[in-house]
Amino acid sequence: MQAASQTPPTTCKIAALIPAYREAVAIADVVQRTLPEVDLVLVVDDGSPDDTARLAKEAGAEVIVHTVNQGKGAAMKTGMKTLADRGYDFIMLLDGDGQHAPEEIARFTALARAGTAYVVLGNRFENVKGMPMVRRFVNSLMSRIISNACGVRIPDTQCGFRLIRSSLVTYIMGSSDHFDFETEMLLLASRAGFTIQSVPVSTIYGAEKTKIRPVQDTIKFIKLMRRWQRQAGTMPAQPPTALSQASE
Repeated sequence: MQAASQTPPTTCKIAALIPAYREAVAIADVVQRTLPEVDLVLVVDDGSPDDTARLAKEAGAEVIVHTVNQGKGAAMKTGMKTLADRGYDFIMLLDGDGQHAPEEIARFTALARAGTAYVVLGNRFENVKGMPMVRRFVNSLMSRIISNACGVRIPDTQCGFRLIRSSLVTYIMGSSDHFDFETEMLLLASRAGFTIQSVPVSTIYGAEKTKIRPVQDTIKFIKLMRRWQRQAGTMPAQPPTALSQASE
């Protein structure tokens, strides 16, 4: 597989993608605040039993509905492929529960419009005052593990607030369909040689309940990292498809 070019895009159409499951409480507010920041807001409702899809559409988003719950990663894949096929240059990912501030999207899109963005993650660790201690410890530990696997320092690998260039979609689809897909996309992007950057974002935790399943999702993460380590052991240190940043 040939790696995609990292030359700046000639256009800069940006769409927001919000994977959502049971987000009726917050989704309309998130959509309305996101609309002024991008060219399109797409919500992928992952089989919600509540009014998430209806409220998102009424708020101004385009909506795709999974008839059954498939997992956050599956919802992200559906949206990413749809937006890439429709010609959007960048995809801005954020959650539908209000933990990401749409007003901060400009920090990501500034890099996109400058032609320097390929993968950009939000970094909550510049101000962790609002992050619960347990999450701070777990996020920090996982970020170190994943950074080592990627070969580049990523301060906050667990942040779902992120921007990707749509030409990367082919390279980062992976096999994971749940929360571990957010990790897998970073591993695949790094393998293909794409730059991973970070921008500071706010730490927001409200009354929403996490959808992460501690036992099941930890097992999925361990399996993903073991699979990645086995694959890395059969690969050269510099994958042949990787792009040299020095040659740009």
